[in-house]
Amino acid sequence: MTLREPPLYAQVAELLREKIRSGDLAPGELVPTERDLARDQQISRGTAVRALEQLVTEGLITPGSTRAGRRVRDLRILPIHASRSEQIDHRKAAGVDAWVSDSQEHGRVPGQQIEVGVVHADSEIAGYLGLNEGESVAVRRRLRTLDGEPSNLADTYYPMNIVQEVAEILDPADVPQGVVALMAERGLVQTRYRDHLRWRPPTPEEARKLRIGAGVSVLVQHRIGYVGDRPVKVSRHTWPGDTIELIYELPA
Repeated sequence: MTLREPPLYAQVAELLREKIRSGDLAPGELVPTERDLARDQQISRGTAVRALEQLVTEGLITPGSTRAGRRVRDLRILPIHASRSEQIDHRKAAGVDAWVSDSQEHGRVPGQQIEVGVVHADSEIAGYLGLNEGESVAVRRRLRTLDGEPSNLADTYYPMNIVQEVAEILDPADVPQGVVALMAERGLVQTRYRDHLRWRPPTPEEARKLRIGAGVSVLVQHRIGYVGDRPVKVSRHTWPGDTIELIYELPA
């Protein structure tokens, strides 16, 4: 039986894939536009579009408009020490929140865009916080970046009675030591937390914000923090599955 030759768009995608593997197209570098690719490879523009869309789906390049262009994604893995990020002593020693310290330890430049507000809790968030669906909760939404590029999403929800004790939650300014450490200073010492981890495809909004293709799964991590038996916050982290590694170190 004669093996069929791959379709033309797949051959062109492999040419670009090899340039990315070899470093000829480095992380952050613009890839050829549809028009340039069609001209250089003597193919139709539609074939060029399919080749680029294949690489977007694989997570090798970012989605992009004609104006912004598509760039090679930086696929270096950032280890996140998930089990120590809630430890007050670690946060106080570092002087910064866990996202900043983990990123800096590996020579990366972290950043974040913060939005705050009051929203109605959906059924999932309400369930984690022991509230009724639709009750008001405060939220700090963060688009976190590495070296200027989107890395992950982190939204943390708080019951309104916690906000009465820690008003900074609704201040869009950064909390340098992290809200967990700030809450501890106000007498709300977190005694334990519980994680719920779930893999799934990204939503269109998540894919847009993180500049990833539909083929890059995300890990959704819900972390509920407790003071005694009282849930005081729940964080919803959305991690791209190909650039983040979560590390847990627990007693045997």
